[in-house]
Amino acid sequence: MQRIRMVIDDRTLEEYEKHYFSIHTRAKKKPIARPYHESINVWMIMKRAPMNALKQRWKDFIVWFVDNQGYSNLRIEKCDLSFSTYYPNHRRHDVDNSCPKFILDGLVESGFIVDDDSEHISKLTMRCFVDTKHPRTVIDVYIKQDKKEDTTNGKD
Repeated sequence: MQRIRMVIDDRTLEEYEKHYFSIHTRAKKKPIARPYHESINVWMIMKRAPMNALKQRWKDFIVWFVDNQGYSNLRIEKCDLSFSTYYPNHRRHDVDNSCPKFILDGLVESGFIVDDDSEHISKLTMRCFVDTKHPRTVIDVYIKQDKKEDTTNGKD
């Protein structure tokens, strides 16, 4: 099984900001505030327009990020995904609140994966840690080469 590791950290956001502000010359606000996905508790209570704007900002960022990593249009057919989020503080973080919905949408939009449905992603793992000096999101993609590598056989 092949693994691809991608890391979103402050350096990644700085690179993206240069790109973003070169296109959006009148913009003042950073497009992505932190190197980890917004909590579902934040975006689920937003009104429709701001939530869609947040989703679009993340999707645009992830499309740029995947292209910047050299992985555009890989069209991965079958994989397992693992998201490890490293928060900058010891506040309580529920693992399920770090649901990477917008990141997954960006991975599909970029052509990195074919789709984020259960036919193409057989396992999604989310883990949370604390790293006060280097907050980040680590995305591990485990590409399955053929059906034999799906060891769960639908049983979990």
